[in-house]
Amino acid sequence: MIAINGLGRIGRLAARRLALQRPHRLCALNDPADLETVVHLLRFDSIHGDDHPAVLGLRKGDWDFIVMEGKEYPLYHETDPARIPFGDHQARVVVEASGRFATREGAARHLRGPVRNVVISAPSPDADFTVIHPFNGHLLDPERHRVISNASCTAHATAPILDVLDKAFGLETASMSTVHVATNDQRLLDLPHKDLRRARAAFMSIIPTTSSAFGALRKALPHLPGGFDGWALRVPCLNVNLVDLTAVLRRPVTPAELNDAFDEASRVRLRGILAVSEGGLVSRDFTGREESVVMDPDLTRVVGGTLVKVCGWHDNELAYAARLCELVNRL
Repeated sequence: MIAINGLGRIGRLAARRLALQRPHRLCALNDPADLETVVHLLRFDSIHGDDHPAVLGLRKGDWDFIVMEGKEYPLYHETDPARIPFGDHQARVVVEASGRFATREGAARHLRGPVRNVVISAPSPDADFTVIHPFNGHLLDPERHRVISNASCTAHATAPILDVLDKAFGLETASMSTVHVATNDQRLLDLPHKDLRRARAAFMSIIPTTSSAFGALRKALPHLPGGFDGWALRVPCLNVNLVDLTAVLRRPVTPAELNDAFDEASRVRLRGILAVSEGGLVSRDFTGREESVVMDPDLTRVVGGTLVKVCGWHDNELAYAARLCELVNRL
C-alpha cells in the first residue's frame, strides 16, 4: 500500500495518477491544508486542466476523506511525519512530497509500523539511494535502502541524453544548462530569499541560479565525467523545461548520426523514457508528455566533429510524477 505526504504540485499529480491506475494501492494522504482547499486543488489545475479523477471531499465525524473515482482515502493534516497514522492503513511505502523532509533524518520519521520505505520526490543530500530509472534502478535494494530519493525532473531528463551519447560515441566531458520554468521556490514579487536572484520577481526576468540535478546525477551515475556541472536559467513560464547539453565526444560525429542514435534509443532501449519530437515545436507543445525527455533534432549542432550540442524538452511535472509512481509501484 502507498501513502502520500504533501499534496503540492508533484503530490497531487501522483495521487491522481495512482487513483486512476492503482486505486487499491493508494491508502492514505496527508497535507496541512484544509479539506476544501485540498479538494479544490485536486479538481482544478491551471497547467494540466481538469482531465483528472472525479474528486469529492467527505467528512465523517472528526475525520476527513478524499473521494477519487468513488474510492475513499483518509486525509490527515499533520505537520510532523511521525504523527501521521499511515501505518493504520497498512502503508508499505510513503511518498514524501511535502518538500520539507528531504534529508534522511526527516524522511525516516515515516518509518514506523508497516512502513518499510520512504521515497522523497526531490534530490536528497543523504538518502540511502538515489534512483534515476532505468539507469540504476537494478541496484536498488529495498531492504538496505529504506529512504530513497527519486532525484529531480532535470536529472531524469538529462540522464537519458548522457546515456545515449556515452554508449553510442563515448563521452569525454559535458556541461548542461536547463532552461527551467518558474517554481514556488521563487518570489512572485521582489521579496527576501537566501538566493538573491530568486528573490526577484519570477515573471519579469530570466533568473540564473543553481540546479539540484547535478548532485543527483553524480549519485545515480557515478561514472559521469569529472567536473560535470552547469546552471539553471529560470524563465517566466509555468511548465516544460529544456535541457541544453554540450559535450565533447571521443570520436567525430555528424548531426545526422547524433539524431539517429537518439531515434534508435527512443524506439528500443529507452522506449517510454526518451522520445524524439517533430520539428518546429515550442515548450507549450510538450505539456502532458510522460517521457523523461523528448529530444529536439532541429537543435542538434556539431562543431569540429567532437564538440556537440543537443537539446531535449520535458514536462517537469507530469513526466517526473510518472517516474515517481513507477518507482513506488515497483517497491
